[in-house]
Amino acid sequence: MSQHTTASTFWLIFRHELTILTRDRTLPIVAILLALMVLGGLFVGITQAQQRSAMIAEVTAHSERRQANNEKTLQSVLDGKQALVPFGNPANPAALAGNLAGRHTTLPNLPLAALAIGQSDMVPNYYRISYLSKVQFMYDTEIENPWNLLSGHFDLSFVITFVLPLLVIGLSFNMLSAEREQGTLRMLFAQPMALTTLVAAKASARYLALLAILLPLPPLVLLTLFPETRTADSLLFMALWALVVASYTLFWFALAALVNAFGRTSSSNALIMISGWTFLVLILPIVMNLVVGAISPAPSRTELASRTRVVTADALREYEDMYSTDYRYASDPETLTVKDGRIKVPARMRAFFLAKQRVDVQVEPLLNQFDHQLLEQQKLVDTIGFLSPAILVNEALNLVAGNDSRRFLAFKAQTETFHNGWRAFFAPKIATDQATTLAEMAALPVWQWRETAADTTSWRIASRAALLLLVSAIIAIIAMRRLRRGQIV
Repeated sequence: MSQHTTASTFWLIFRHELTILTRDRTLPIVAILLALMVLGGLFVGITQAQQRSAMIAEVTAHSERRQANNEKTLQSVLDGKQALVPFGNPANPAALAGNLAGRHTTLPNLPLAALAIGQSDMVPNYYRISYLSKVQFMYDTEIENPWNLLSGHFDLSFVITFVLPLLVIGLSFNMLSAEREQGTLRMLFAQPMALTTLVAAKASARYLALLAILLPLPPLVLLTLFPETRTADSLLFMALWALVVASYTLFWFALAALVNAFGRTSSSNALIMISGWTFLVLILPIVMNLVVGAISPAPSRTELASRTRVVTADALREYEDMYSTDYRYASDPETLTVKDGRIKVPARMRAFFLAKQRVDVQVEPLLNQFDHQLLEQQKLVDTIGFLSPAILVNEALNLVAGNDSRRFLAFKAQTETFHNGWRAFFAPKIATDQATTLAEMAALPVWQWRETAADTTSWRIASRAALLLLVSAIIAIIAMRRLRRGQIV
């Protein structure tokens, strides 16, 4: 058969399939259902992203208000007009290093955060910075590996990962078996037509019909509602998102073609496809989750808690004399005034600062071990993730949205660096009783998030899409070879 005849036959079957699917209302029902779920999932994602953005805006505004109030109070203290209390005196560096400054580190949303909630609902997007030990404000929640919330909120990522394969199965499980059971398959092959052409045309009609609904809707909504999504990087990530979704959809159609190629009944095909969905989407991620936990387990949280208690007790004993000091300012408020650029830092406050430093030094190796194990788990995900298409697509969608585990680990690392710098800024002032000046108040360390390079993220997304395409191509080739030599008519 010539290539021209094959192409003509392909398009004839393609148009015929779309007509049949439309007239029996299968395609309109699936299209409406898919559109509603896509818009519903996107609405949830937008709502979650707006809530996180509002939270970050409130935290930032709080820090700015606190800075302005501290500057005003400090001026009043230096002018001798302010009634003095130790924990509310910005001239006292120990008070300012604590909660008085109101400093926070924040992780901003990326423009496409609505496309996948990812891990944003299980990890904080801001930390309150003070001289407290890191273990008190950064490691007070359970440590999760990257797959623990694969089936989290109902969002667009959930629709794509879990629901989309079911729609593909519903449309394609009987592509050939229905024709054979109705007795029309033999009639079709009275014409000069290859079985591979028939399956390819039927699958392509269904594949493109689904993508025509799935791919345009989210970008159109985001581009219309949010101007920040119109940047070059965001448009690139939208294109990569479309590539990932198209590759994942292609995988399930290729699998459907392979199942149909064995010539079983429609009921058998449906059972096999549902079993495959159950294994690949539900069971395999759980099994791989257990494998990752076994190969690269996180350190014991009990060990961390026990170690922290021991170190804290040691610090209390080391600074016992300072902790037992009376609050002199209660009977002698003059001790809180600034004289010649110096202020008497209460011994208890100095002890708190030094004790928290000691705790961090002692537990730092264990905290580093936690972070190292999380990174090792993510590397293991990257290595064996190709075994589960659901994991591949979920990881890729989280990367597009900026709600992936690597970004949160980077946020934690940058927060630790800022926390160390914050304490280093105040340590010599507390040790030598130096009062805070107006110039120093204006020069307090300021948080600035450093985003991961777009080309690094885009490469990670593209590599996962390439793996999906490779697996899909292998399955499709096996299906075509089976069709060429199979006797299923």
